[in-house]
Amino acid sequence: MIRTNVLIIGGGPAGATAARILAANKIETTLVERDLSYAKPCGGGIPSSAFEELDIPETCVKKKIKKISIVSPAGEKIDVELAGGYLCITERGSFDKHLRQLALEQGASIMEGLFNRFEENGNNVISVVQKKISREEIRIKADYVIAADGITSKTASALKIPRPAAISTVSALIKPADYDACEFWFGTEHASNFYSWVFPSDGYASIGTGSTTPKNLTSFLDVFVRRRFHASLEEMNRQNLLGKTRAFKMPEWNGTLFNRGNVLFAGDAAGTVLPVLYEGIYYAMKSGELAARALIDGNPDLYKKLWNSRFRSRFLLMRAIRKHLFRDNERIEKWVELHKRPDVQELAMKLWLNKKYGGKSILSSYVKMFRHFIKY
Repeated sequence: MIRTNVLIIGGGPAGATAARILAANKIETTLVERDLSYAKPCGGGIPSSAFEELDIPETCVKKKIKKISIVSPAGEKIDVELAGGYLCITERGSFDKHLRQLALEQGASIMEGLFNRFEENGNNVISVVQKKISREEIRIKADYVIAADGITSKTASALKIPRPAAISTVSALIKPADYDACEFWFGTEHASNFYSWVFPSDGYASIGTGSTTPKNLTSFLDVFVRRRFHASLEEMNRQNLLGKTRAFKMPEWNGTLFNRGNVLFAGDAAGTVLPVLYEGIYYAMKSGELAARALIDGNPDLYKKLWNSRFRSRFLLMRAIRKHLFRDNERIEKWVELHKRPDVQELAMKLWLNKKYGGKSILSSYVKMFRHFIKY
């Protein structure tokens, strides 16, 4: 049996960040990741301020974007310069590996294996993990567990915790990639409770869309590429411009899952994805950090207080906007129309890019801007 203070299940942004912070504070930490070569389908966008806030070198950034484009259902386009920051585009396989390497350098242990079950969940938690290569089952005894194993969380299933609702997405890589802005395309014809996107990277771009109904994904993507690139999926494939499509589910935040006793949930396993923009990487890393801070304090219940103090108001506002916004194209048009105003653009970009500083005052101003748009 392996003995550790904290076992982290899942080596993505949430788990790797928690491991780095715990290990840096001299807490014995073991991270188990089922596939160290996995690259999650993801646009890979992270605000530049996150790298400073979380003390992450930008060496793994593929492209820096300083402009976004918002396109309404009727084709109304808004170009917004990202003053005071920029959007960092990463490739998830290399980015997650980079975060795990930072944890390793602080002294965390990393193992490739699959969590199977809990044998005991009291003052200590005993987890059974199967090593990937040898298929050997090992038992790991820990004071605490951080479950950062994604939306299909086996740890949540083991504790009989319902999984959060989810949005289905489909994405692909496209070339050539001579785009200088991250594009957000809105319209119920090609996205349901979501948007379609083009995120440039180094030598390619990620394109995709989302839907509440998985069966609509392929048809939605076809409608979107016809609208954006004036060609069908079939034509783009025939010209060898489009890579393989990949589907993935994204959790809908409900703000209820933090910890069950000594097992804490972080990242997609806790549903920490911001509504409307569906920004997940930054909030996954912050959930890992805050879970780690609670365990450094020796109080897993502190995690919920730390998260709610920092992010609950923001998530509630964005959830209210999402519920109103995505009802029909007419409401989306009005929302885009609001963002033509320079003062609204400025607030929105501050809220997105500058998460650490002035957050409460910015959020309060943003709420006032939208008080006639939605009932919050």
